[in-house]
Amino acid sequence: MRQCLFVQTADITFFEPSFPGDTTGYVEQVFSRAVNILLPERQQIFTLLSTDCDNGPNSCRLALEHCHHLFQPGERVSFHNNGINIGTDKRIDFSRCTRWQPDAPYLTQARIKETDWQSLAQITQASVEQSASLFYFHSGNIFYEEMSRLLQLHRVQLIAALRAGNCDAIENEITGLLGLGIGLTPSGDDYLAGLSAFLFVDGHPARKYRDNFISVLEREKHKTTLLSAITLREAIDQRYRESIHNFINQVVSGDLENTQQLINEIKKIGSSSGCDMLCGMADAFALTRYDGENHVDQDCN
Repeated sequence: MRQCLFVQTADITFFEPSFPGDTTGYVEQVFSRAVNILLPERQQIFTLLSTDCDNGPNSCRLALEHCHHLFQPGERVSFHNNGINIGTDKRIDFSRCTRWQPDAPYLTQARIKETDWQSLAQITQASVEQSASLFYFHSGNIFYEEMSRLLQLHRVQLIAALRAGNCDAIENEITGLLGLGIGLTPSGDDYLAGLSAFLFVDGHPARKYRDNFISVLEREKHKTTLLSAITLREAIDQRYRESIHNFINQVVSGDLENTQQLINEIKKIGSSSGCDMLCGMADAFALTRYDGENHVDQDCN
């Protein structure tokens, strides 16, 4: 007899016709509040989240507070109509869940001119300077210090390349950041995800560089983990965690009253992923600053 675990909310991916029919996979990682399921043949990863997590791409939230006591790495996973079987004793049931499909944000030219982007960038950046972000490593570990130096170097050079519209340099610096860091989603990838999340909003003048980001990711994805490559591609396609959606929607609507609260929610993502993403978002806000010349509103050199 399988224990039935009901899904509360699920990303729209779980309801698409292309969603794995009789595909099999296995539990790859188990954390306190998340379980990653790998489908090797499709090179896809789906995530089961505990009830207190926010929604995200390729994820569903279970009516469950903790995951680590129920799931084990290596358990076989099979997908069926309206459910997922895990191991020999668990079934994930989608029959009662709500679909999560947020509206895509849009940035108007009026909002670009009216918003104090520099102040928003400074507030966002200040919130992570004393955080766990590898961009701001402050200890005596030489390995991490060097990694932090490289992250900042490629970050500065990427922003300069975006301002200049130098596509060769843009792709070189993306390559330098991709896979740079530690963990399932290295800091360089998380930074690029945060940068992409806002730069490629519909209506943003930097959206023209989207193809450059995709090109590098497709060519160099072997440098990073599968989960990180998927997360970055989703961010480029404007699919990211609910907390990030909430922040971006507030920004494009011009409502900045709860900025710090929204930033704090993003900082809860992973051990440092949210902070690294905020570094990218801070730079994206600074790039959006309207000063008459509009640095990012130009073609590649």
